[in-house]
Amino acid sequence: MPTDNISDWDEFLKDFAAGIGAKEWPGNPGVTEGQLAEVEQKLKVKLPPSYRAFLSASNGWRQASRAVPVLRPVEKIKWFRREHREWVQAYVEPMRGLEPRLPAERDYFNYGSEASADFDVKHLAHTLCLSEVGDSAVLLLNPMVVWPDGEWEAWFFANWLPGAVRYRSFADWMRHEVAEQHDEPFEHHCQPGELPSVYLDAPGKPNRRIRPREEILESAQILKKLESKQKRNRIKAVQQLCQLGGKEAVAALINALKNDAERDVRCEAAEALGRLGDVQAVEALIAAVDDRRVGSIAVHALAGFSDARSAEFLLKMLESGGLHATVAVYPLAKRHENTATSHLVRFLTSKEKHDFHIGNIAGRLIAQFGEAGLHALEPLVFSPDDEIRHRVICGVSDLAFIPPDKKLKAKARKLLEKCLEVETDPRMHQWLAGSVDSYSKKFQMDKNPFSNE
Repeated sequence: MPTDNISDWDEFLKDFAAGIGAKEWPGNPGVTEGQLAEVEQKLKVKLPPSYRAFLSASNGWRQASRAVPVLRPVEKIKWFRREHREWVQAYVEPMRGLEPRLPAERDYFNYGSEASADFDVKHLAHTLCLSEVGDSAVLLLNPMVVWPDGEWEAWFFANWLPGAVRYRSFADWMRHEVAEQHDEPFEHHCQPGELPSVYLDAPGKPNRRIRPREEILESAQILKKLESKQKRNRIKAVQQLCQLGGKEAVAALINALKNDAERDVRCEAAEALGRLGDVQAVEALIAAVDDRRVGSIAVHALAGFSDARSAEFLLKMLESGGLHATVAVYPLAKRHENTATSHLVRFLTSKEKHDFHIGNIAGRLIAQFGEAGLHALEPLVFSPDDEIRHRVICGVSDLAFIPPDKKLKAKARKLLEKCLEVETDPRMHQWLAGSVDSYSKKFQMDKNPFSNE
């Protein structure tokens, strides 16, 4: 595992280059300590140890990942806000004056949990950009979150993600990319009970303030806090009730979901009930779906349950093709409610105008069901209808690259190879060829010609 030791990185990068079948070395000669010091003086920060060691072994890298291929040499790294001001504003401006809705501290910094897709929008403007823009994606380091060993949080950030995929360090992100190359499982590096320092002041500012640790309160104290007039106190109380669990906590959360005057508190309560998964909360969450301000959060929360009542509700929601139809796919897929794929196939093959939105992305929605999704897509992969075939192959392509199941990836890739042999549409043939070559380690996949970018 790469650390702050240069020799570890030398060996790691040799394995990395071999894994991608690089004909030429994808890196550059390493930097000197003097070059690092010069850049750190310009940035007014000391770079984290694993990234410094990487730069000392190779000053940049040209085949880092499919989405972010080029890691810059150190002299070209820049603060994200200065280079991509409009990108930052697109995320930061809508949140001005709003209290961020983030999981409890221990959940937020558990990078192996689903909470790792959440990110503190306020930190985005302070991140350091290490890469060129790849597939509308960049690799960032976050100096607002610093672990006891000096590592900064790393973000894989893309405008097609629901959030940032966060890692404990630059080294962890690199390990993840190697695991992806070899279709191997990846485990985040963590120490039980360890938490980072979260700064309130920007990097480079002297005597930066550190955010106080969250209080762990007793049940009575939390319930009293839930009655606070301040919204932020009630949000914290909801998060702490989720950590506490139990019947009393569930009852209080249901009450907050139904009756709190603030949308953010109700959304937080819905998410907490989903994480707790107590069947007593099902009816309250179903009722909350009709509230436009909370509805999509309540639908997602139902992913945490396994009862027949909410399964039936989610399937009917999808079948209707209404407001939350696509939102219902995630909880259905997570619960392995595979009968949902038949509804999605209907949308995918529909020529009705009102079905176009769902139909156009149905292949990718079906892919969320893994093996069952591939089984649903396979009969349609050679459809004579170009539009249907394109939709299906987009879903199969997702299955060829995204799932952790190596056997499933292999099946999807074999199917793409068969598609390539017979595909007559020039654009689709080009994309298929790029996809097949990408997982064959020959070269990076071409941009999807059917994307909106």
